[in-house]
Amino acid sequence: MTASLPELLGQAGLGCALWDEEGRLQLANQRWYQWFDVQAATAQGQPLQSLLHAQIWRSHAQHFAAAAQGLAQEYDDSSTDELGMQVHQRIQLRPGSANATGRHPVLMVMQDVSREHARSQVIARQREQLQALHEQLRSSQHAAGEMDKLRTLLDWRTAMLAEHNEMLQLLSHEIRQPLNNASAAMQATMSAIDGLHIPEAQPASRALLRAEHVLQQVIGTLDNTLAAGTILAAGGKAGTSSETDLPTLIKLVLHDIAADQRPRIDVQWLTQPRTVQLHSALMRLTIRNLLNNALAYAPADTRITLRISESDEPLALILEVADLGPGISDALRPRLFDKGSRGHHSRHRTGAGLGLFIVRSVLELHQGTVQALPNQPHGTVMRLLIPQGLAE
Repeated sequence: MTASLPELLGQAGLGCALWDEEGRLQLANQRWYQWFDVQAATAQGQPLQSLLHAQIWRSHAQHFAAAAQGLAQEYDDSSTDELGMQVHQRIQLRPGSANATGRHPVLMVMQDVSREHARSQVIARQREQLQALHEQLRSSQHAAGEMDKLRTLLDWRTAMLAEHNEMLQLLSHEIRQPLNNASAAMQATMSAIDGLHIPEAQPASRALLRAEHVLQQVIGTLDNTLAAGTILAAGGKAGTSSETDLPTLIKLVLHDIAADQRPRIDVQWLTQPRTVQLHSALMRLTIRNLLNNALAYAPADTRITLRISESDEPLALILEVADLGPGISDALRPRLFDKGSRGHHSRHRTGAGLGLFIVRSVLELHQGTVQALPNQPHGTVMRLLIPQGLAE
């Protein structure tokens, strides 16, 4: 028997709940009930405000109200467990389609980010310690022996930072894998439901589709955050580029896109498929970010084009993502690739504004360029030029 949506999310380590346009709870899993201290036996069909303690309701009411009006929300919630330790949950509220009165049903997904908070605090303390050691090195007038001791301490701290970066990547994999498994299970469940051709199953299929989109956004945010940390820790080096089979890389990128959005992407090969020299993991994330941006900002009934070509002078691979969206405003253009910058015309798309910052950073690490060009008759072309044949 196919697992339910709450069970699938629970297996992925996520809490979830769905309430209707009037704020009545329709379904939830055990993680949600535990976090909000709600008795599961009598909760279904009850208004949220009557289920939640007054203090809990006050801390979430503003976000719930905004989501009911169609505005996606993302924020962190904290609590203390039985051992007195701080526990943190990242909460995402995704509105569904509005009813006749303009109110929206809401899907909530919760992810435990306690380790992320703890790692951030550890890394911040270590950076402060490293800065203090640098200041001591610059101002120290001690003898050569004392300077050697400081350099040894600095090397030790640097090694610790490298170890924490490796731990971050390991933990990221451990979190991403169950999310990918949950996404695949949802896609299989949706296919099975669609194959039954039962009209009564359509609401469940739509709920699974919304949840699958949420999971894809969580995975994308996780990957972008990891990439940003990796780039900063690398100190301007992309790591080792390698010979990469370009058709395989493009197939992997398309697999990363939500299943219902893939048919909108038209891949055009203007050169012979071949191997290229690049950092495959970072470039996969870069192309995925550009495609997801185009899918989010362009009208839903339009196609997105991914063009692959090359140039001889300079010797370079050229990738272009073209859409028929509203284009880039003059106000946004100067800060388009800055960290935290986001447009205002996407459909229910949230995030930390890391996507285009990652794109620019990855192209700089490859000694390449990215340009935002106008498309005809309207829209945007994001053009990547990736040099080939560079000496390592």
